[in-house]
Amino acid sequence: MSVSIYNNSSFTDAPFGLKLQQTITGSGAMGTAAGSSVIPSDIKRVYAICIGGGGSGGSSIRSGGGGGAGGYSASWTYSATTCIVGAGGGSVTGGASNGNSGGSTIFGIVIAGGGGGGTATTTPPTGGTFGGGSGGGAIQNSSSNATAGVGSGTNYINGNGGTGGGLGANPVATAGAIGYGSGGGAALTTSGATTGGAGGVGISTGGGGASQTSSVTTGVKTTGGAGGRGLIGGGGGAANKFSASGSNTATGGAGGTGDFFAGGTGTSSIDNTAGGAGGGGGFAGAGANASGINGGNGGDGGGGGGGASTSGTSGVGGNGVIYLYY
Repeated sequence: MSVSIYNNSSFTDAPFGLKLQQTITGSGAMGTAAGSSVIPSDIKRVYAICIGGGGSGGSSIRSGGGGGAGGYSASWTYSATTCIVGAGGGSVTGGASNGNSGGSTIFGIVIAGGGGGGTATTTPPTGGTFGGGSGGGAIQNSSSNATAGVGSGTNYINGNGGTGGGLGANPVATAGAIGYGSGGGAALTTSGATTGGAGGVGISTGGGGASQTSSVTTGVKTTGGAGGRGLIGGGGGAANKFSASGSNTATGGAGGTGDFFAGGTGTSSIDNTAGGAGGGGGFAGAGANASGINGGNGGDGGGGGGGASTSGTSGVGGNGVIYLYY
């Protein structure tokens, strides 16, 4: 006789067989913060899952990198009376604006850092902290500066950012490191198709690198790097076409697919009226699709925001969350 774990109440995905009692989406005193209630006095410890806010994408005059996913942390802790839920990094717009990092989420002794913002300038933003993924590289102008992705910052596992693709035919932009994801490198070419590097895969993943082609060859495509795939997805990198050929296509990268929710899709055009990248799938919600040159928002639960093309508005990072079991 066989037993299915999917319809048998003896089996559960909850830690230690505990019940999910609270899903907290705001900061403050317990009972006041959104989604919270005062923990009964006889409950001395709880099992907490904390997810930090995702980083927002970058906005470049050409194409910005995707934001990194918020960190994930889970452990036993004392029954705290206050909590902090990290907000997703706010969107940016204009020709040279790095994305903003997401905020850290804290309950008791459990801390999950925010994801790093996507790159848009020659000075990269801060990488993700305490487990957060980092942002992807960017294209700053028409002929140079395909930047590397951002390393994974202060993490439990430090990774290296992907390298920029550089100039020439069909450059290769490397992906970020596995672990708590680093950002993918940007790719730039004067001849041929190109694709930005994907965000690093892992738990909280990196943002995708941006891409651009200035080829005048008919039918050439440039595609932004996809956000990293893992528990929580990073935002995609934007794409830009810099050529006179009307048949060449720029397509923003897709947001990274999380374990529970998909990332958003990038947009595509032949005249740079699109190229924005999709937001990464969060722990609690799907990433949003890009709209024109604007990046899609990261999904709730730490998804990274999508990068923006041609000075558009980047996607915001998904807000953090706390789950309490007891």
